[in-house]
Formats: sequence, C-alpha cells, structure tokens
Amino acid sequence: MKPQDAKTPILECDESEIAIRLRGVTNKFGDTIIHENLDLDVLRGETIGFVGGSGAGKSVLLRTIIGLNRPFAGSVEVMGVNVWNDLETAKKKLASYWGVMFQDGALFSSMNVLENVMIPMKEHTNLSKKMMVEIAELKILMAGLPLSSAQKLPSELSGGMRKRAALARALSLDPYILFLDEPTAGLDPITAGRFDELINELKETLGLTVFLITHDLDTLRDACDRVAALANKHIEAIGPLEYVRTQADGWLKEYFSGPRGRAALG
Repeated sequence: MKPQDAKTPILECDESEIAIRLRGVTNKFGDTIIHENLDLDVLRGETIGFVGGSGAGKSVLLRTIIGLNRPFAGSVEVMGVNVWNDLETAKKKLASYWGVMFQDGALFSSMNVLENVMIPMKEHTNLSKKMMVEIAELKILMAGLPLSSAQKLPSELSGGMRKRAALARALSLDPYILFLDEPTAGLDPITAGRFDELINELKETLGLTVFLITHDLDTLRDACDRVAALANKHIEAIGPLEYVRTQADGWLKEYFSGPRGRAALG
C-alpha cells in the first residue's frame, strides 16, 4: 500500500510495512485527557506530518512513542517491538532504530557541535573515538553544515544551523525512523524551505520513515506524504493533505482556510 492511499488511522497492509503502530492509546495528566483510545499506523518509508492546535497533544504523542511518556492505556509498537511491555529492553533494542530532533534542537550548550553529534554513539556503541569523530563529521556534512561548524558551540550558530546540528545528532546512529518536533519553527521561509528539501533528500537517500510535527503549512505541502490532524483527543483526519483539508472542522478548518493557509496551499 502506498502512503497516499491511506485515509484512516488503521491500514490494511502487511505487518512488514508498518513502522509504528498505536492501538487504543490514552494519555492523561491528572483528570485532563490528552488522547483517548487513539489508533495509528505509520508506514515504513513515508513522511507523516502531525498538525493540531496548542494542547492537542502532538509532542505528548511523540514522547509516548519513544518511551518518555507512559500511556494510561493502550499499546505502542515500533518496528514490531512493544515499547511499554518492557521499557528498558525496548529502549536498548530501539536506540539505533530511531533518531529524535526535539523542539529548538535541545543541544547541550556546553558542548560543541561535534561533541553533541557524538553523544548517541558514546551511549549506545563501543566505537573508537576516532571512528566516532569520523562518523560525526559525516553526519554534520549530511545535515548541510560545513565542517568548520563542528568546533562551534550552539550559541555561536544561527537558528537554522542549530536545527541542522540537532538533525546531525538525530542521524548519528543511522536510524530507520526520524522524529522531528517543529523542525522549521522560528526559521525564515527560505531557510525553512531548504530544511524541507534536506528532509526529502535524506528520506529518499537513506530510506527513512519520518514522523514530523509541524505548524508550517509549507512543510505539510512540500515534505509530507500524509497528514494527520489531531483534535478532540484523537486523530480526526488522516491522509493526503488535500483530503485532510476537506475533512477539517473547527480549529483545523480555520487553520487550513485562513489567510496563511490559502497563501500556502492555494
């Protein structure tokens, strides 16, 4: 099944085609329910973009998938591994399967770019320092940064360069799945467009599955095979962008149909 054919959270396809599978996921904080009985299938090799209003739970969903936020109910499988059945075992097994770029990059301010990119390798591999340095330099180049940036601290980089440094770190273990939380937030339109192009290039070159949270309509249009709209505690619509636009209601309808939506999507 091709990603653009899927218009429901649950797909009818071979198990081997599924990268991420959520069933009945409920997330709550105290009495506040963020997600309720949420189902989702993400196909291997697709870029899926998540959109929703503030408080819809986009980042919470990402954190639930990568083992940082235990769901109140439901199951989460990544590459066939149940994340929450045995969290420590799952994290060890999945550490090299995914790379994560958090909001604002989340780089360690006291470390230079090279040291930041080497962190996952130090934690999860037994590679020699020489090999780690060589791999880190390659990832820095892959992320579109010059090698001269390797010795710079995050504070010495522009916003776009910090995003690319965070991307290089997310790629350090050659992951199958790339999680991106608001990758173009705060970037000017030209820099954001170049970042979208880089994601598309890396996806095709490396065969990545990309789980992308964004409010950027241009990113949804230019980088995503499918779009998932989070609202009312579940995925209200999922599929190609044009399909999701026709299903949107409330905040999502305003989002897609407002002046910026019309300018970006035509």
